[in-house]
Amino acid sequence: MQGRCTAMKPPLLGFPGHWAPNDLLFYGAEQFPERYRGGAFISFHGSWNRDPLPQQGYDVVFVPFVDGEPSGDYEVFASAFAGDPPKDGGRHRPVGLAVAPDGSLFVSDDRSGWIYRIRFVGLTQTR
Repeated sequence: MQGRCTAMKPPLLGFPGHWAPNDLLFYGAEQFPERYRGGAFISFHGSWNRDPLPQQGYDVVFVPFVDGEPSGDYEVFASAFAGDPPKDGGRHRPVGLAVAPDGSLFVSDDRSGWIYRIRFVGLTQTR
């Protein structure tokens, strides 16, 4: 940091430019594995003006928290909303987040009008 910015508090976590965060939800349910409890889900609406860089950010990410502070970098939790490659601003654009009574995660999409339900069905092991 330089100049007057040296006196400012740095951000807790950064995200790429033009991803457009739309919603943040702290997960307090118990359906997902324990590592998700107390962490934050963030919906990103995606970019449309990153030229010459590729359009990105049509995702739901997860940020782990411990004692009210981020405890690691973000990870993409749900992706592929935009299509591959993203066209015309993405096929789907995540916006709102909500937790269902059973602990599933709802993700609304303001491009198509869909609501996705993401639920944990268990881990599989392979040998």
